[in-house]
Amino acid sequence: MGDYELSDIEIKTIDDWINLNILPQKTAKKNYASYALKLLFEQSPDGFFITNRQFKEAMVRCGFSPVNKNKLNWDFRVSLSPELK
Repeated sequence: MGDYELSDIEIKTIDDWINLNILPQKTAKKNYASYALKLLFEQSPDGFFITNRQFKEAMVRCGFSPVNKNKLNWDFRVSLSPELK
């Protein structure tokens, strides 16, 4: 495993956190950038350091599409669960 490769347990932890805390939205009332969401994950009780790329991959894996893949920090049309607000 490389320095920044994630274990299956870490991948499941990230995916579970996204599925519990990130809610899809059809319209862009407010977009959340991947880097900001990554920081929220890292600060959560089960969180740990991950790269922005790893978080973007997790969001796609969980069914979220970025607004513009050409940007460094992808914006997602999502809202946060009430527990995160």
